[in-house]
Amino acid sequence: MYTLPLLMAYALCTGAVTDTLQTPQTKLVSVAEKTPAKRHGGYFFALRTVPLSQEQYVFSADQLKKGIYIQGDKSVIVGHTMTVRTSKGFDMYFSGSDYNVVLAIKESRRVDDGTIAYKGTLSVQHGAEKQRFAVHGFQQD
Repeated sequence: MYTLPLLMAYALCTGAVTDTLQTPQTKLVSVAEKTPAKRHGGYFFALRTVPLSQEQYVFSADQLKKGIYIQGDKSVIVGHTMTVRTSKGFDMYFSGSDYNVVLAIKESRRVDDGTIAYKGTLSVQHGAEKQRFAVHGFQQD
């Protein structure tokens, strides 16, 4: 499941940690908000075959464009390097931890005053390994 690693990584990136709890072993544990996407703006993308309502995102980026690529249980934090406008939309480039990620947006539509829906592709390169995914998602202000 992608939601828990995404929420944890998102909380680390954005500082969306709201509380601490004492466990029986007397360790302090940070507790992230249950739905940071509702309170913090950003970009959230899932595989096109997965409904967005399931919140199983494979890529997310905050307004400062710190990105998180989710692969199974692994979360990779990548930084925004540039955005290039294309004839059909725009490409956002991210890199970090030996990963290069390109989010190519081909379609967009405004859903409401604070939300834009997108369709496109997510290309991920890690060393010699290259992957490309059809994705859909949204930007929330």
